[in-house]
Amino acid sequence: MSPSQEIELTLTPAQAATGVVIPVTLPSGPQRLRIPPARNGDLVRARVGDTEVLLRIHVSGPPAPAPAGKSGALGCLVALAVAAVVVGLVIANSDDDSTPTASSSPTAASTYTPYTPPTYSPPTYTPPTYDPAPAPPPTTEAAPSPFDTGTCLNGQLPDSTTAQTVRGVKEVSCSADDAHYRVIQRFPGTHDMSRCDANPRTEYGFSYQYTLNGSVINEYVYCLVGIGSYSRA
Repeated sequence: MSPSQEIELTLTPAQAATGVVIPVTLPSGPQRLRIPPARNGDLVRARVGDTEVLLRIHVSGPPAPAPAGKSGALGCLVALAVAAVVVGLVIANSDDDSTPTASSSPTAASTYTPYTPPTYSPPTYTPPTYDPAPAPPPTTEAAPSPFDTGTCLNGQLPDSTTAQTVRGVKEVSCSADDAHYRVIQRFPGTHDMSRCDANPRTEYGFSYQYTLNGSVINEYVYCLVGIGSYSRA
């Protein structure tokens, strides 16, 4: 253990009367020390690590006024009694200097342990794994053959000049009871039914489109005439 070292510390009368947290330059470096209430000439003992430091208190300026209700003689007796006391010192934590604290024992000394913040290790992130969705089986359905000129169709086409979606139009024999339309011309690779406007015999326009997995495989426009009661002639 290193021998005790005495350092003179000057306080104002107000600081000496109430105690104070004050920076003090020690041999080991600057430290913030909590000085308890003391009188001029008091010896305050502190221990920093293995080193004991003695602080000789020097009060500068006129003395602080005595508390109300105390007689002058009693104040003098208290001053004489305290002057010979070695006051224990508590080293102030740098995070809390609001209330000075004095040791209960005049000769006790406390040690200072620096604060070491806890270490933090962030959790390790492991991204989730996903099983890819199985690929849909390949479609082997063959594209239907286009309707030839002269082919007869059944079904029901709308009697409208506005294009509408129709279903159930299939090729049938022209002698069948449900033969309603005959193909008189076709245009491959388009769905523009206005192509039939060039054929004056056209009574109906019919657009057919075949798709596979969302892609257009083939498309045709057919120009038709009605058969029997479906004729517009």
